[in-house]
Amino acid sequence: MSEEPEDSYDARSDAELESLLRKLEPTDLSADFVSELRRDHARIVANAAHDPLRPQWRRVIPLTIVSCLAMIGYGLFQYGPDIPGDEAAVVEASSTGSDRTRTVPAPGAPGLDRFVPVSAQGYLIDSSFEGVIETEDGPRRKVRRNYRDAYHWHDPETGTNIRFFQPRNEEVIVPLRTD
Repeated sequence: MSEEPEDSYDARSDAELESLLRKLEPTDLSADFVSELRRDHARIVANAAHDPLRPQWRRVIPLTIVSCLAMIGYGLFQYGPDIPGDEAAVVEASSTGSDRTRTVPAPGAPGLDRFVPVSAQGYLIDSSFEGVIETEDGPRRKVRRNYRDAYHWHDPETGTNIRFFQPRNEEVIVPLRTD
């Protein structure tokens, strides 16, 4: 039990170790070892340059830039530049009596006149009974309906299809029969 723990710090052993390290003198590397290191380095550099799994950035970056520019050019050619100020405000009256304003492209906007409407459908998603209300004409039932409207346009020149989905809510007042 008189042994010292391994973690204890002994200043004398450090001083002895320091004095032994100061006495050491480095030796020169052998010429064979230096030439072997240079050959290994040259081999590693050559293998890295010809590795098929490593991307060749000198080729990838320019090709990516050219592809992006080609896509932008095609988009501008196909759909035309976006001309600001060519929109009209349209006011829609909903069945609840509140007015909503949304911005839609004007009818003569370039590129939009070639789209032909194909269909417009309203899908009833949910219908719920909101209760009975009392009006001047007697009791009425209040019903809330949630729709999802679907609009479909087609461009016959390019074959482009556009589908637009929009939610819509309606409140309907239904008269109740009283005897």
